Amino acid sequence: MAEKIKTGRRAAKPGRAAIFKDIERLADRFQDAIYHYDLESRCFLFFNKAFREIFRLPEKTGRRISVVKVMQAIHPDDRGTMIKAIGQSIEAGLNKGEVQYRVVHSDGTFRWLQDRWIVLRDSKDGRPLSLEGFIRDNTEMRIADTQLINSRQKALIGSYIVQDGKFRYVNPEFVHITGFSEDELMGTDPLAIVHEDYRDYVRENAVAMLKGDSDTPYVFCVRDKAGQTHWVLETVTSVAHGGRRAALSYFMDISELRRMQGNLSALGLMIGTISHSLKGCLTGLDASLYLIETGFYRNKPARIEEGIDVTKLMIDRIRKLVLDILYYSKERDLKLETLEVWHFAKDLAESMEARIRAANIVFKTDFSKDIGDFSVDGNILRLALINILENAMEACIEDQRPPTHWIRFCAHGDADNVIFEISDNGPGMDDDQIHQIFQLFYSSKGTKGTGIGLFVTRKVILQHGGYVTVESKLGHGARFVITLPRQMSAALSP
Repeated sequence: MAEKIKTGRRAAKPGRAAIFKDIERLADRFQDAIYHYDLESRCFLFFNKAFREIFRLPEKTGRRISVVKVMQAIHPDDRGTMIKAIGQSIEAGLNKGEVQYRVVHSDGTFRWLQDRWIVLRDSKDGRPLSLEGFIRDNTEMRIADTQLINSRQKALIGSYIVQDGKFRYVNPEFVHITGFSEDELMGTDPLAIVHEDYRDYVRENAVAMLKGDSDTPYVFCVRDKAGQTHWVLETVTSVAHGGRRAALSYFMDISELRRMQGNLSALGLMIGTISHSLKGCLTGLDASLYLIETGFYRNKPARIEEGIDVTKLMIDRIRKLVLDILYYSKERDLKLETLEVWHFAKDLAESMEARIRAANIVFKTDFSKDIGDFSVDGNILRLALINILENAMEACIEDQRPPTHWIRFCAHGDADNVIFEISDNGPGMDDDQIHQIFQLFYSSKGTKGTGIGLFVTRKVILQHGGYVTVESKLGHGARFVITLPRQMSAALSP
């Protein structure tokens, strides 16, 4: 019976000291620091091994230590922040709080800490009694974040972070590309700088990349602060910013690459059109040499004269083509000189009159000697106006309608501007032709033109600070109006 009683006896309960030891051992296994801080005694009554290591407390301090010794390890610049955070959580009646601060050691090393606590209060009157908290060492994470921020700051491509549809971070290169300051960008809608034609496209592609449905960078157009457009290549990924989800975008300006691609395409098209034009001129020269040669052998002066005229025409076309190419291919500063408008217009008309009349086209002029002076690059402007006159002449030659064709060249002006008008009664143009006539490599003459002449003409006029307009209807000829300032503004002067 005694044996049964002995066997059935329950094991003795462990004492409070043994339980406390078990808690200490369990706490010491935590990677985060754990503590219990008594507000009345201003002492840490309990802390684990990680707490001791963070603040480099000697082993002999035991499990109780004054807050003063712990505060000595906290960076002087962060002590006030920590005290304020604890005070706010206690005085505001909160049940929890948190703060970030640095611990500095005697060897100069430091650690970034994230301290979170709960406030234990008296159940009767709500008086704060103590804090129980966890401290996480975020040093490696902060160093990684700092290195990432530094790399973004020094990156040669733009980057930015968007959260809640607003800019939350922009790097210097992004500021450089957009022309806006960091203060002007922060808190604004990132789509505001995107060209209106691309906003839906950007939104759709960004969402697809954030969802993982696409990993292909997308290209779109933005406007900088000055209103200039930039072509950019962008990728976007999801990141955490301030503990919340955000979008990180990398933003590369590829405007120069786009221009190079455009120039290469234009170069290929130019070579093709120029080759065709030169081939036509060479064919004309072959024909002129044949006329001259047969004229000599057969003693036919008229044929020789015709061959010489064709030769002059082909040489003039080649010269004009070369000048157009040279002006298009290289930016050229204007060499301004003050000229009499009447004298300039008269010389220009005389240089074209023989050719126009030889094509059985009536050439009319209207300008007087009292138009005054203007400041222009005479050689380049002369080339520009000849392009329009030749265009009118060739349009009339191609027109198969029976009426007698005419070209009218006149000049007049006011106090500020000089105006040249060149009109004809040729076949005219429709609206599509009018809209495209000044585009590079577009020619209303089809394969017979290069599409460079009128492009250069408009470029020259704009370079002088002027503008050109066109009025035309099919079957009713065309009218070009060129308006030039008598004196270029300081902003445009070379």
